[in-house]
Amino acid sequence: MRIKDLTSASAVEEALREYDSLGGHAFRTKYGSDSSTQYYLSHADLLYDAEAIAGVAHGYQHQAADPLPNAQLNDGAEAATSTLRAMGFTVLNSHTKTVKEEREWRLAVWQNLLARRDDSGLVTSDAIRSVGAYGNYRGIWADMSRTRQFHPDGVTIGLKHTGQHYPDDLSESGALYHYPSTLLPGRDLAEVNATKAAATLQLPLFVITQRGPLRGVHLAWVEGWEDESSLFLVRFGETPPVQLLDRDRSEEQPFRLEGNRRRKRSGTVVDRPDQARFKIEVFRRYGAHCPLSGIVIPQMIEAAHLRGDADGGTSDARNGLPMNAALHRAFDAHLFAINPDTLTAEARPGGPSLESMGIVHPKLALDRLPHPMALKWRYDEWLRRTGQSGGR
Repeated sequence: MRIKDLTSASAVEEALREYDSLGGHAFRTKYGSDSSTQYYLSHADLLYDAEAIAGVAHGYQHQAADPLPNAQLNDGAEAATSTLRAMGFTVLNSHTKTVKEEREWRLAVWQNLLARRDDSGLVTSDAIRSVGAYGNYRGIWADMSRTRQFHPDGVTIGLKHTGQHYPDDLSESGALYHYPSTLLPGRDLAEVNATKAAATLQLPLFVITQRGPLRGVHLAWVEGWEDESSLFLVRFGETPPVQLLDRDRSEEQPFRLEGNRRRKRSGTVVDRPDQARFKIEVFRRYGAHCPLSGIVIPQMIEAAHLRGDADGGTSDARNGLPMNAALHRAFDAHLFAINPDTLTAEARPGGPSLESMGIVHPKLALDRLPHPMALKWRYDEWLRRTGQSGGR
């Protein structure tokens, strides 16, 4: 028997139904089929191992006890693909040659993952791996042997975010993803460059989270990066970013002190979709170090608003400063402020001294400064809150 003897579309549909009933891993195990690495039958937004489906369908049509094994599909996957297409089925080739083809393939993978979600919005790890959305033990999956066909650096396909090491960097709207840092620096750099390639080519990728034995998956886009802090800005959604944050763009638009996109997610919990981008933009403008304490460890630095988010402050980087986490808390508690005329930190009367708060460089010495309107608003608010007379 040869694969060209498969002519029954109903046999193929029966094999598809069994695949859906058992799940891909159990289906392949039952019939001794290998997971596809290139050709996928596309049906009703779902992707299936083309060779495995063809072999099982052949068995259904010819009443064989076993499917035609992959090894006996004559010319292998290409023969199975030709046979399925001849019957009117769509078969996709994941070994793309152009960026356009790769974008179409990734969006087809996304529709498949959406269709395979359970009632909790989760999928199995096999559903992710069987279509190449993820495929190794590292955080970044680029499938270099495949994606270097259309970009010399390869292009990242999936990002695994466990939420264990940096839980605050993951939200409903996106993530700050840290560059890999392992004992393999050459491989780390290759993965960083592949992720930057996904951004410059405007190719979507998949952010994968673990929920016990199941996985959550988001379609995502790399909006930008900042090398000093070793961070990628990743946004979830169906559309690519309008502008890539690959350099400091803070002076390109008129400054507005007010305006943000704060919105309530549920109950009293507030989602701040601009916060991650604000952090990257602040780091790009000023550097990922604290000018007041001298701390230069990016993992200890946060982006502090001058006019706060809760007060309607803008997410413009000129409305912010990088501060170490402890000073950020002290700043938000109005224990000190920065005089907009002298650019020098002043301690709250009767409160802790600048020295005790760890401020060893009270005068801002930055190549680029916050906007004067933002500094003035914050200082005036500090005077008001601390009850000092002579408010500006």
